[in-house]
Amino acid sequence: MSDEEYVKIQGRALALGISIPRALIEAASGVPPLTRRERDILYGELNGLKLLLGNLTNNVNQIARALNSDAQVPDTQIRSVLQRAEVAARRVEDLAEEFRVR
Repeated sequence: MSDEEYVKIQGRALALGISIPRALIEAASGVPPLTRRERDILYGELNGLKLLLGNLTNNVNQIARALNSDAQVPDTQIRSVLQRAEVAARRVEDLAEEFRVR
């Protein structure tokens, strides 16, 4: 690359708080540019979703186990799990839309 191209890439990398190789990879792959702070926020949100989905999976397994042993499971418990699943799905959809490559 020319010196001028290198300076542009270097400026982009510095502005985003990423390495020059990362800036080149993202530019070539069409990944939208994210600052270090935006990456940290996205990482935190995805980790939170991972924990939420793990808890939901555990709750669904508990409900299934109870129903398979002919135990009574309160409708409120089932509704609560379904509502949390809906919240998680909405968060995933929102993140996907926010970080969608345009």
